[in-house]
Amino acid sequence: MIKILLLVIALIAGLVVGPDLAGNQGYVLISAANQTIEMSLTTLVIVVIAAFGALFLLELIIRKLFSLSSSTRGWFSGRKSKKARSFTNQGLVKLLEGDWKQAEKLVVKGANFSDAPLLNYLAAAEAAQGRGDVDNRDRYLQQAADFGADSLATALTRAKLQYRQGQYEEALASLQGLVDANPRNAILLNLLKDTYLQLQDWQALLRLLPSLKRVKAITDDEAAKLEIKAECGLMAHIATQKGSDGLLAHWNSLSRAARQQTPLIACLVKQLIARQADSEAYIILRENLKKKPDETLIGLVSELSLPDYHPAILKLQDLLRYNENNPITHSALGQLYFREGKWAEARQHFERALDVRPDVTDYAWLVDTLEKLNESGEANHVSREALKLALPHKD
Repeated sequence: MIKILLLVIALIAGLVVGPDLAGNQGYVLISAANQTIEMSLTTLVIVVIAAFGALFLLELIIRKLFSLSSSTRGWFSGRKSKKARSFTNQGLVKLLEGDWKQAEKLVVKGANFSDAPLLNYLAAAEAAQGRGDVDNRDRYLQQAADFGADSLATALTRAKLQYRQGQYEEALASLQGLVDANPRNAILLNLLKDTYLQLQDWQALLRLLPSLKRVKAITDDEAAKLEIKAECGLMAHIATQKGSDGLLAHWNSLSRAARQQTPLIACLVKQLIARQADSEAYIILRENLKKKPDETLIGLVSELSLPDYHPAILKLQDLLRYNENNPITHSALGQLYFREGKWAEARQHFERALDVRPDVTDYAWLVDTLEKLNESGEANHVSREALKLALPHKD
């Protein structure tokens, strides 16, 4: 714009001054080496102005040419971007359809000119795993990581794919480095929870539970169930490693609230029974049945192998004073009497239990008891009743 203004000013000046100089044009001599050029001052001014004009015109032509070239490049670039979007869209559709091979081919083809190549390579990684090609999956994940646009998205995708492939140790390694930087990411915490469950890393799962509850990644009911599962799993692990003594030491280290939870008491008792620590298991059952006669704990009494069942029988009979029609208590008493060879008492309690609710296991116990009493006819009748209960009902 300035150059054009200067040129206009020069032209105007020439028009104004030109007539005055027409009768007195002056004289200009230019000498360079052996060449000389002679001209009037007016001619020199006209040549200079013409030269400037030619330069301006040349600059304008060059700019137009470069503009045309840039426009051409933009057209080709836009065309490639459009094709890349088309390949990507088709590839994502194939991915949803489960056509892994075609999906991988299309999203990779669209990656070079894609607006978001990170997404292309993450989709390609999922398609490669769908084909069972773990090596290519990892290569695509690395290409996605090289963009560095969203390391969390890449790391989460890597961990998800490793988890789905059953590579739980690798998934854990991918996730652990992300927790400190993303402590409130629900997807990350849930995936970490699932990985701990698969690895049976119960202590780590227990440490994770407060974070899961804090971000509401799980409900309170789910948290309670997970806590019980983790505590029971940890008890099983400790019992395997350190035996019943180590298990009891761990139990005593738990909070009072935990030691009052029936599911955890049941886990402890089952682990003690599995390690032939039935007497210790009975003591724990007896103390807890004094506080609350839970049916789960009552049922465990019949699983004990004790040198003397009399104290356990007395305890169960005492419980009947509070609920004389409890079928679980009657069934447990029947089993203990059976083990002591007191067939008549056993029969009485099995029949009382079955009067309240039919149960295949109690029918089986009653049949064995009747055979011990040499009442084969009655045993056959009870067997038929049990068979009716066991067979599916036809409408």
